[in-house]
Amino acid sequence: MLNLKINNMKKVFFLLLALLATLAIQAQIETKSDSTGKSSDELQTLFSKTSQSGWWISADLAWTKFDSKDVFLGGMSGGIIINHSFSIGLAGYGIMNSQNLRYSGIIDVADVYLYGGYGGLKLEYRINPLKKINVAFPLLIGGGGLTYSTWAMDYMHGNNHYGNSEFTYAWDSFFVIEPGVVVGVNLLKYMRLDAGISYIIAPGIDLPKTTSNPMNSFNAGISLKFGRF
Repeated sequence: MLNLKINNMKKVFFLLLALLATLAIQAQIETKSDSTGKSSDELQTLFSKTSQSGWWISADLAWTKFDSKDVFLGGMSGGIIINHSFSIGLAGYGIMNSQNLRYSGIIDVADVYLYGGYGGLKLEYRINPLKKINVAFPLLIGGGGLTYSTWAMDYMHGNNHYGNSEFTYAWDSFFVIEPGVVVGVNLLKYMRLDAGISYIIAPGIDLPKTTSNPMNSFNAGISLKFGRF
């Protein structure tokens, strides 16, 4: 049942990416043949038209891999937008499905679970930000931490007293850089949907009985942004 749910979530991510890629191609065709006389300074949306700039805040979801296991990330980002196209801000993401990331053989006395996350400075350049469909190139530079812990053992056995058996066996901090590409859809005056892919580069993670560079992987994500674009 768990594998079925994970596979379904992965299918949803990739279907969204395919849909937005199709919209991006259509937008380029519309741009070349647009004869409606819209001002280049006017933000085009699916449901309204306006022109704003200044800031954004977003809720983010993503799927990636850690040492060949599926990892789902949740987090937020926010910052300022300069001239509609260039953004600078902060982002942070944490593992959401730690209770399913169970590892045997790390320690002798019990199985352990993976916890952690990463974040840092987020830069982005967006092409045609005032169009209904646009393309952006984000870059995250920062750091994070990962730990193996038995914290989830109580949860898995139906015991709500999580802290009673908490035991952090090993942890490590790391540097991360994550370039990517996303397709954006301006839904409303202050709402934008982004979906895309990135690649997480996190060298030097040292955890026991774990492959080298376990976080180096593609990342597929979606974001719902609110702000003055």
